[in-house]
Amino acid sequence: MATPTDGSDGDGSEQTGPEAATGDSRGLLESLVIVGQEIRRSSANAVAVDFLYVFTTAFFATLAIRGTWPALIALLPIAVLLSFAWMSSRLFFLTNMLVIGVAVVVTRAGYMPL
Repeated sequence: MATPTDGSDGDGSEQTGPEAATGDSRGLLESLVIVGQEIRRSSANAVAVDFLYVFTTAFFATLAIRGTWPALIALLPIAVLLSFAWMSSRLFFLTNMLVIGVAVVVTRAGYMPL
């Protein structure tokens, strides 16, 4: 039996509550399971490339806080890396934004050298 896509539950009644807002009752836990499955299905090379991508983003973030000229130099690579991350997936984009924030905080705290 096909599942209706109009917001009803199949018997003519409308869904209300969190199920209607998300389209189903899967929630955050199922989203995390799906992400874990995608990482598990990825090859070791793909995971290594993603790690290097995030590392490069963090490097340019630490470069950007060193002054005006380094920030101007790092601006274009950060913008390009974030745009590719956005086109890849929203989760990867958010991961890169988180890494930028963590890299800046850790560098300012003195745990990573300028």
